[in-house]
Amino acid sequence: MPVTFFLAGADLDRLRGLDPDRDWRELQLGERAWVLQTWLRLAAAGYPAPLAAAPPAAGLVVFHAKQRRELLGGLRALQAPRGLTLVAIRGDIKPVRTADFEVVQNGRSADGRRTHFVPHWPQPGLVARDPARGDRLARLAYKGFDLNLHPYFRSPEWRGWLAARGIEWIADSVPYDGRRAADPTLAWPDFRDVDAVLAVRPADVPRPGSKPATKLYNAWHAGVPALLSPDPAFAELRQSPLDYLEVDGPEAARAAVIRLQEEPDLYRRMVEHGRVRAAEFTVETIRRRWVELLDETLPAAIAARGGGGAWSWLRSLLPGPRS
Repeated sequence: MPVTFFLAGADLDRLRGLDPDRDWRELQLGERAWVLQTWLRLAAAGYPAPLAAAPPAAGLVVFHAKQRRELLGGLRALQAPRGLTLVAIRGDIKPVRTADFEVVQNGRSADGRRTHFVPHWPQPGLVARDPARGDRLARLAYKGFDLNLHPYFRSPEWRGWLAARGIEWIADSVPYDGRRAADPTLAWPDFRDVDAVLAVRPADVPRPGSKPATKLYNAWHAGVPALLSPDPAFAELRQSPLDYLEVDGPEAARAAVIRLQEEPDLYRRMVEHGRVRAAEFTVETIRRRWVELLDETLPAAIAARGGGGAWSWLRSLLPGPRS
């Protein structure tokens, strides 16, 4: 079954030539982090799927939920398409009921029938912590967008408390405006001088159950302990207390920092354990998950369904193509 990756509103000729690990700044927005990066990773391994700004008349169409309107606009122009299956990458927004299937960001959100979990790619271009820094905790970082960090950890009080313990707070973060394609101030892949990461979401963050566990396995790859909020995505990957330290707010975060400073053996064991767990979330393992989904799981589900689905229903609602 042919597969097409749909990406609207971009210079595709230029984007097809990107290297995710070199050009990671181009992959900050959801549709690029998911659709473009997935296409680039699969294309690098020789997977035969085009990246296109217009949907085909048949086969699987993989698109990001944020671009569902652009996709539907392209579908209106098709001449009586048959055998088209819509595969939406949901990301952080609401379910896409007009898609045949959805790719979701954690196992809790997947039912194995219509919704399927494929892990997000680890941070492209990631450079691990310098082992020469030893077991000390001198620099604690947050890497992400401002809106995903609890307000306390953006306050002078938090920075001052850490400074009193000899720890520098690194806010590798910018506001999110929905259109940002590159920001020269960010250094998300660079963990060389980072000793631990913290990521605690605000209490009112939308749809916390839909988030990915990327910050956890980025920490494993980087060789640093992680202090993380009680997200379902983190919890479902937890196999040991060494996976990460769960913190639900300022008090728990301060206690976790003190533990890492006062228990160097804990720090060392968390780093060693993380290196083992990171093997589950490499580019190659996630690439295999995508190929299995596109070549085996979804074609089998379509055959079992016997046709029909969301696109058949949408086709009955859309007006015919303009002459």
